[in-house]
Amino acid sequence: MIPSRNHAAPSGVFSPYRAGALAGVSGYKLGQWARYGFIKPTLYRGRPANLYGFQDVAEAIVVHWLLDRGFSYDQIHGAINAARVEHPNWPLLTAPLSVAQHAVEGDPTGAIVLKVRKGVYVDTGRGSQITLRPSLLVHARDMLQRGGWLADELGLMRIEVDPTKLAGAPTVRGRRWPVERVAQLATDDEGAAILVDDYGLEDRDIDESCRWVRAAMSL
Repeated sequence: MIPSRNHAAPSGVFSPYRAGALAGVSGYKLGQWARYGFIKPTLYRGRPANLYGFQDVAEAIVVHWLLDRGFSYDQIHGAINAARVEHPNWPLLTAPLSVAQHAVEGDPTGAIVLKVRKGVYVDTGRGSQITLRPSLLVHARDMLQRGGWLADELGLMRIEVDPTKLAGAPTVRGRRWPVERVAQLATDDEGAAILVDDYGLEDRDIDESCRWVRAAMSL
């Protein structure tokens, strides 16, 4: 067992399945990333299952985002290892990283830059320049608080993740109703009616909870 690396803020407790769903990947894929050193489970590592904190899941969102933008595993791994020298705790969140992609349209090459120079352009050393573009690195926590990767991808607005509430379980915004419980009760008309009539949930709360859960189950 390994302790959390930072007790300064509540971190939530996320199983591989839930952490993966929030990062938009399967729990198995998340476990692969942990084995390869892209992220670290800071609450517990080992059998029967790793346990991830809020910051761990936010870093997984960053890894997913970088992969979606064409960065290779080697590029990401190199950036993480370099950043960990001075930022050992959650380097993708705390190090001064910036994503740089080639200015020439259609060129997939890019770099993850540790220290950004002043100005718009940085010389790559390949006889050309790259444009530094705003990245989601600084927004990973915000995305996670809004329901993670799946909520962002599906445009869901009624889901939140608060590490101080229900151990970080995705919930209906402003309520203490886990989306998984809402989806479970809403499998029949009677359950859906109870959620609306007895607990004051709105139809959109129920619909978005069900959509989030279906997407998580399909990963």
